[in-house]
Amino acid sequence: MLIPRTEHQGERPAWDCVVCGKPWPCAIAKVELVEQYQRFKNGLAIYLGSCLIDAIDDWAAGSGGPPPDLHERFLGWSNEPELAA
Repeated sequence: MLIPRTEHQGERPAWDCVVCGKPWPCAIAKVELVEQYQRFKNGLAIYLGSCLIDAIDDWAAGSGGPPPDLHERFLGWSNEPELAA
């Protein structure tokens, strides 16, 4: 798995941020990921997609199902127009 340069990482299996405890990617992680991948936006989608697959595996192995906002949480925000600029 790719590991970006940010301390705000998702901790498995809950996928909460190890620094701030918010659902990952937290607001700080989003900013840092966009900055890191600004020259290779497809790389951000690939990284987030791999995290989404890992999260699905983690939630499938647990007692509950995935949260209803799974796509938006991991991928939807990365397609926002202000990030494409």
